[in-house]
Amino acid sequence: MKNRKIFLLDENNSFFVDSEKDSNTQFGIFKSKDIKNKKFGSKIKTHNGNSFYVIEPTAPDLIKKVIRLPQIITLKDVGSIAMYLGIKHDSKVFDAGSGSGITACSIANLSKDVKVFSYEIRKEFMKVAKKNADLFYLSNIKFVNQDVKKGIKEKNFDCGIIDLPEPWEILPIIRKNFKIGARIVTYSPSIIQIEKTVRSLPPNLKVERLIQNNEVNWKVDIDRDVLRPESNGILHTGFLLFLRKVTSE
Repeated sequence: MKNRKIFLLDENNSFFVDSEKDSNTQFGIFKSKDIKNKKFGSKIKTHNGNSFYVIEPTAPDLIKKVIRLPQIITLKDVGSIAMYLGIKHDSKVFDAGSGSGITACSIANLSKDVKVFSYEIRKEFMKVAKKNADLFYLSNIKFVNQDVKKGIKEKNFDCGIIDLPEPWEILPIIRKNFKIGARIVTYSPSIIQIEKTVRSLPPNLKVERLIQNNEVNWKVDIDRDVLRPESNGILHTGFLLFLRKVTSE
């Protein structure tokens, strides 16, 4: 088992510990010798008797542990990106603006046969993105430290994600690197960015949809007869503009 584990005390408590060393937590001490060879799904107890299950972490768990730069594309938007781009098990995906690498990691995590090429102009951001990819144990992301405005060398992309301030400047440069029928999504916090992008679209790119996701979390405590929306949620984060390449020119 890899030294990546999450232990669940109950439905309200979950956290990571390192299997290579003893961990002193608020629930007790986990001994490395007791946890490093445990299989997923097995039970383990702390020194004072609290019981946990060893669970294999998935993307929503791992994202809690990533190094975050000021802005990331949230899971509510990543889900729409993955589905509306039509990503499948062997897709070749272009990612412009790695940032923390959260989007690249989430997409690459869908299948080991997905290939993600993630471009980032800032070296300090790329360093963070690579560390986050290591947390996910991903080897199917290629990070490229380059300005996409200078062009990209890879071709025949099935789909692409542009998380940069001026997508209208990027699209004319990279469109030739995508297959006919490929989808591209731009992520923009401001609707003015969307308007500029749509007004400047190359003729072979057509708008499929423009969406804005708002997420409302609910408070669930059946024992206390509580079932209501929480006072906070993840409302506006960005607009997702989905485009499709319809011709070669």
